[in-house]
Amino acid sequence: MKDVTIIDQAVPKSIQDILENITRGDKMNWFRQERATYGENAPGVFPVTPNSRDLPQFTHSIYEIDKPVSQLFHVLLPVITAIPYTVKQLIRIKMNLGVYTLLENPEVHGMPHVDFTKVAESLLTAIYYVNDSSGDTIIFDQRFGATGPLTVKQRVAHKKGRLVVFDGRLLHAGNTPRDNTPRININFNAFIYEGAKAD
Repeated sequence: MKDVTIIDQAVPKSIQDILENITRGDKMNWFRQERATYGENAPGVFPVTPNSRDLPQFTHSIYEIDKPVSQLFHVLLPVITAIPYTVKQLIRIKMNLGVYTLLENPEVHGMPHVDFTKVAESLLTAIYYVNDSSGDTIIFDQRFGATGPLTVKQRVAHKKGRLVVFDGRLLHAGNTPRDNTPRININFNAFIYEGAKAD
């Protein structure tokens, strides 16, 4: 698996618009989480940088372990198909919504983390960006278990229709938007078969 792959216009514009309209609509159920990393950022679990802040976010679960838990799952099938690897088993799909937070330092970002710490095979993480917003995703050079300072491998701008796919062992961090436009993304975790998807 390549460390990081970015695919712009991962799904047709019509699907992009449907996803944005649903997630920004008044019928969407969002649930507030006090901490974006769900309490896993205890000392010794994930490295903390001087610019790390574990800020609140809103979430909506779509798929958990072995079954869909939201009617949105079927709308997301084109995004799953756009992942350039053959999925062996979906583990989780979760939608995140970040809102503007006044921060004292413009370099502040979310907590470096991985989505799952106890896995023994190739785990893929993918993030689909539902709307245009600010607040990059930061992917670090270091994998889970690394100690010492973190260095940035890639910053990925939050652009509607973009899909970033990366090794699920790489530490990464989200961001809150820098203005009043909400930051909505969909996070996928899956076990995959090694090698790129066959055409």
